[in-house]
Amino acid sequence: MYSSLVTRSLALAAASIAGAPAIAQPDLMITQGTTMYRYQGGAVSTFPNIGDVISGMTNVPHGVSVGTMNGGASNGDILAIGRNGVYRVDNPYGTPVLTQIGARGGPNASPVFIGGRLFGVAGVLPHGSTVVEWDPTTFAQIGQWPTGIFGGPGGMVAVPGTPDEFYYSEFNNDMLYHYRLGDTFSTPVCTTPNNDYVGLEMVGGTIYASYALPVTRQLVLGTQSLNGTFSQLAVLDTYNDGITGLAQIIPTPGAFLIFAGGGACRVRRRRG
Repeated sequence: MYSSLVTRSLALAAASIAGAPAIAQPDLMITQGTTMYRYQGGAVSTFPNIGDVISGMTNVPHGVSVGTMNGGASNGDILAIGRNGVYRVDNPYGTPVLTQIGARGGPNASPVFIGGRLFGVAGVLPHGSTVVEWDPTTFAQIGQWPTGIFGGPGGMVAVPGTPDEFYYSEFNNDMLYHYRLGDTFSTPVCTTPNNDYVGLEMVGGTIYASYALPVTRQLVLGTQSLNGTFSQLAVLDTYNDGITGLAQIIPTPGAFLIFAGGGACRVRRRRG
């Protein structure tokens, strides 16, 4: 019975992704170690020495506020998890700046919101790949679910239309898995490129992925389908760290006006 439920869930999610209306290619922020990259209109901009090693990023959804320091983060802000803290990424269309909004609450390699709750995936001994939940205000860990896969951390996204299901990828087996909270085991979905680390983010029903590739020694960006096809969009840099995060840049309303008018001003999402 469970197998058939998972099969239907995957089929519905795949249909939702496949049937999503085409959207313009999003602007994306990617990290590798202490370097940030902006992918915008097919061009890549590089910003070294941002101040912390970032292991994962995502957007804060509408109606959700996170963190308590320096104004926290809210609708559309990029949330970044670093080695030494949790941050809001300010000025994404200029020179990005990490503004600390809280203290790290445990392992989390790829933050993702679902139903206003903040989750992530991590490599936790003795379990291996583990889904964790953080309090979105304090970032204290409040839940932990072993996935049944002895793998490492990687990227994770929510399954569209579900309250508690995820796709996650990890680098030991180079696989994308489906996991529902409380299940004993994960369900394999497809293989992925051979990688040492991956960041995932879903935008408009499309899964974007940043892979650290050990064979070519490249950090690459592309789209990852549920049938195993990875379509590369750009080579971002030489792979030199492995840890990578990925999030969409959501312009403020004022940013649209500036872009439409051809202005060269730098736009900052948040102030002080």
